[in-house]
Amino acid sequence: MDKLKIIKFVVAVMTFLLVFGSLYAFGLIYKKASHPSAAAVLSLNQPKGSYIADYSSDNDNLYLLIKGGQLSDRIVVVNQNSPTLTINLN
Repeated sequence: MDKLKIIKFVVAVMTFLLVFGSLYAFGLIYKKASHPSAAAVLSLNQPKGSYIADYSSDNDNLYLLIKGGQLSDRIVVVNQNSPTLTINLN
């Protein structure tokens, strides 16, 4: 009889973990889906025909080498903690 109580307890604990684990996972998926990433809302304000030729990351900054668009090559520095354009070097 004691083995049956242990099995019932294990099943109850596993059910609890399954239900709340699933709710937690769905919550994370909803949070990711409802808040667009910084790349989706960031505009580099570059002319048509520009493209990112190279990139590099250092601490909190992302350095983008932009070419084309009938302008000379330029470097755009983007802060990764907030979707803001930091520097546009021509």
